[in-house]
Amino acid sequence: MKIKEATLGILSRILRFTGILLIIYISMVFYLALTERRNAFPRAITHNEARAAIADKAQSISCTLDDNTVLEGFVIGNKHDNVLLYYPDADEDAAQFLAELDSLPGYATVTFNYRGSGNNKGTPSQETFEPDAQMIYECASQINGKAPEIVAGRGVGAILASRHAKNAKTTFLIDPVLSIAVAISDKYRILYPKFLVRANVEINANDISGTQNVIIVSDRARFKDRTQAVKSQFQGVKESYRASKTLSESLSSVIFSK
Repeated sequence: MKIKEATLGILSRILRFTGILLIIYISMVFYLALTERRNAFPRAITHNEARAAIADKAQSISCTLDDNTVLEGFVIGNKHDNVLLYYPDADEDAAQFLAELDSLPGYATVTFNYRGSGNNKGTPSQETFEPDAQMIYECASQINGKAPEIVAGRGVGAILASRHAKNAKTTFLIDPVLSIAVAISDKYRILYPKFLVRANVEINANDISGTQNVIIVSDRARFKDRTQAVKSQFQGVKESYRASKTLSESLSSVIFSK
């Protein structure tokens, strides 16, 4: 009888402990579900050091969206040259790319911060993310009256860049992610698996199939696995390793070798 009572006591404690862990897990999943928009579409904070670095060579520009939200942007280079449009990662101030890239001879490099990022007002969401990106493309096309010759994007921004692969001379996907859902599930793993993520923004095979101008740039070592995951999904996509080269040198070696 004592053995039976002891066994039941142990089972009771195990079940109680398991129940507590289950409640904690469900609570965390529920919290992540409630805050998904913030994780899927984070707001980039203003990067003062990057802005100071480009202050003497970048010109401020703006892009007015359909709802009259005004996005801040920057351009470096001669506006009469062909345009390189850059889509930053979701939590990246656009000025950071320009500070890192410096300049590309013969190109006007253009980039904008997203709704709610940097000094921009508004709240980014599933409903606004891609329409805003299309407006950014149209605003970049107004720089010299022609569509951007080169389109680049980093991380989530690479998804947006891939939308223009069939029209651009060269499309750079820098440390890309397959989708926002993959990015979130990779971050939280078992706490928030991919099938729970509602945000639906991803690289579509139709956007890059049949193209010979899509280059995946493996830039930062910590993103190597996700970069390889994207490359393995799409046939015909080329890859460029930055290695010891600067980002400017890495992109230039592709652009000017054609």
